[in-house]
Amino acid sequence: MRGKNGVIEVDFHHYSVEDALRTVESIINYVRMNSDYVSCNFITGKGRIQRELFNMLKDIYELEPVVPMANSGVVMVDVY
Repeated sequence: MRGKNGVIEVDFHHYSVEDALRTVESIINYVRMNSDYVSCNFITGKGRIQRELFNMLKDIYELEPVVPMANSGVVMVDVY
């Protein structure tokens, strides 16, 4: 799950929407209980998983997700 430079990176291709959201919830809960701050890159593609994940991060967890122009199939977020 850990990628380069200590960033958590997860590829959600071939996941169901529900499984992807559950996985991200687990990561956020783990980080908030055990760390101060972690950067995450969630590889989602440009479909429903990305939309649902982006909204969940913003609305439920009050985080600031970003979809970078250089790779619009990724959601980047700092979890704190």
